[in-house]
Amino acid sequence: MRYTHSLPPVPSFDGRGLSGYTFGPLQQKDLDVYYVEVDGGHDTFMVSRKLTRIYYVLDENGYFTIDNCKYDVSSGMLVEVPPKVEYSYSGRMKLVVFARPGWFAGNDTHTKWNRDAIGHESSAPLPNGSRWSRFFGLRVLGKSPIGAFLRFNRLGWNSLPASITSLAPLRRYGDFSHRVAQAQGRRGQAFSTYFLRNRPALELV
Repeated sequence: MRYTHSLPPVPSFDGRGLSGYTFGPLQQKDLDVYYVEVDGGHDTFMVSRKLTRIYYVLDENGYFTIDNCKYDVSSGMLVEVPPKVEYSYSGRMKLVVFARPGWFAGNDTHTKWNRDAIGHESSAPLPNGSRWSRFFGLRVLGKSPIGAFLRFNRLGWNSLPASITSLAPLRRYGDFSHRVAQAQGRRGQAFSTYFLRNRPALELV
């Protein structure tokens, strides 16, 4: 069992005003820990669906904007951001971040750009996905009806001979299913990386 963790050699995630490194994978699966170097700030304001994030300021200073209020922070200070509260942060800081439960795709909703981080007003679309992708992300009793539809299609498609799947009506249906799969799939910034951490596989290579 591993009891100590070091920073990875390259950032696990980055943005216009920050670079972040993920510790782990940890034995405690419902906790994520990051080290973040902020040079400008987080590029968007966001609202967490379920995560509570705790930021400890290691060095330098900046400020957090939480629920439309500005809080100046400096080294040695702790910032707690609960779920369902809009926030962002700006400045030049080194942070240790604790998130519980662990991050998952679809947790963060980005509400607007952080001008301090990107340096100007932006009309670019926020990284939240389309209305269709949010629709396809719906769950019924914890299950995805679209996911069931796609699994059924995959099984049926794989069992059909090529002479059938090459027909024009089937190709159009396949294109439709592909678009549904693209809309249903969540895209997001994954705050974890396992690159080169499988030592037996690395030694085999």
